[in-house]
Amino acid sequence: MIWARGSAPRHPLRRRDFSVSRQHTGKPIRIGILGGTFDPVHDGHLAVARAAQRRFRLDLVYFIPCGRPPHKDRPGLSPFLHRFTMVALACAERPAFIPSLLEAGLDLQGKQRSYSVDTVRRLRRLVPRARLYFILGADAFLYLPMWKDVRRLVRLCDFIVATRPGSALRQAARVAPHHSTVHFLRGVHVNVSASEIRRRARRGRSLRSLVPAAVEDYIRKMALYQRGR
Repeated sequence: MIWARGSAPRHPLRRRDFSVSRQHTGKPIRIGILGGTFDPVHDGHLAVARAAQRRFRLDLVYFIPCGRPPHKDRPGLSPFLHRFTMVALACAERPAFIPSLLEAGLDLQGKQRSYSVDTVRRLRRLVPRARLYFILGADAFLYLPMWKDVRRLVRLCDFIVATRPGSALRQAARVAPHHSTVHFLRGVHVNVSASEIRRRARRGRSLRSLVPAAVEDYIRKMALYQRGR
């Protein structure tokens, strides 16, 4: 997940992020942040978001498709427009799930990488009174000490670490950066692989129970994933 300061173009849809948050008054709202390539977004992402929303009483969960991930320079990554559209379709029936354009533009520029600390900083400026929760898996959390400007990141948000039986829970707890606030979300496990979804789509196989029906329709209509990846 990345946001390079000053690089993303203004877009009218981005106003939705701010206007929705302004509807909440009184105590600070609680916002979950779920970032990723979302190529495609799938039922595993949605299951984690639903579980985090329930367990930590999140008012909103922002789904943030990355612009240019620093760790995944995979050939054939789908354009941002397709990935964002699939996220928007997946979020359509859940008002608390917000498809975000925070990293729009980086995919087109092709030079700047998107980093979580910059994206979270941008969101913090948009909703200064919110309490932010960065949602990620235990395997990804193990690499948190190597993330860009992690000391600043841990001051901007809490972390919700989704774990499953057999995951490196104790190891994840040991690598938690100093001053970070970490919450563990146990027992969420949906065996879904984005790479397997792309393979199935390329072979014309059903994606039922792997992605929302609207996302499957979009993949078919746009003939996504027809080239080997």
